[in-house]
Amino acid sequence: MNIIDCRYRPNTPEWMATFTRNPVYAEYVELTHFDRKPTQSLAACAAQLASLGISKALVSGRDIESTYASPSSNGLVDACVAAFPDLFIGIYGYDPHKGMRAYKAMRQAFAEGRSLGASIEPAMAHCALDDARYYPLYALCCDHDLPLLVTAGLSPHMPGVLLSPTSPAALDKVATDFPDLRILVSHGGYPWAGETIAVCLRHRNIYLDFSSSINKPGGELYVKAANDCLADRFVFSSANPFVDVDKALEQIGRLGLSDEARDNMLHKNALHLIGHPLHNA
Repeated sequence: MNIIDCRYRPNTPEWMATFTRNPVYAEYVELTHFDRKPTQSLAACAAQLASLGISKALVSGRDIESTYASPSSNGLVDACVAAFPDLFIGIYGYDPHKGMRAYKAMRQAFAEGRSLGASIEPAMAHCALDDARYYPLYALCCDHDLPLLVTAGLSPHMPGVLLSPTSPAALDKVATDFPDLRILVSHGGYPWAGETIAVCLRHRNIYLDFSSSINKPGGELYVKAANDCLADRFVFSSANPFVDVDKALEQIGRLGLSDEARDNMLHKNALHLIGHPLHNA
């Protein structure tokens, strides 16, 4: 099987610095000793993915510059795709506070094929998922038939960052307003596991990964849904924010998923989420 990682982050020094030098993560870094985690070259990252049978990996950028004065990582996305174009699929981050400047930049990136989707961080952007400032981006994704990745889950050790911008109610409204917009809820919308699953049952355009939520209270709901009512909607993602990919795959193997559910999660569902860029994956 050709495994597809729907949210991968290389543990290169440059990518790790996007966390260690970002003020929103200061407390997280201090408490978890995140700055001591080992790094490796991008070539080593690519070799590791190949050894694990991962044929495609989505590398998503982050742009929360307006709220935390941290540079966008979209340039690092470009570097990954330039170095390994057959492996990496670039997804640009989007800062809603930049208005038309952000919209025009994303429109150009879509047109030129530099970004094959958009990534937003409503909690860290302090801008709710259903805020009108995102709506031009959602329409743009629909126009280009490209997906939206939404970071929606528990953000520990982040003073001043609220969960409410990624509430299931906001997700429900966006999916209703944009039924053609394929949405990946990254981190599963935790702690609203049951509520997020219910919203997914209402909308066939929503997909989930639960990379950071499997072992948390209530995380078993995701496994049950992946085995049953939402077998066609879960995808594999390793970034939460950084984890050894081999360990992430081992974890999937220990969840008690059926063979069909596991195969769907590791490959088939991603084809539907991402669309045309992955048809030959």
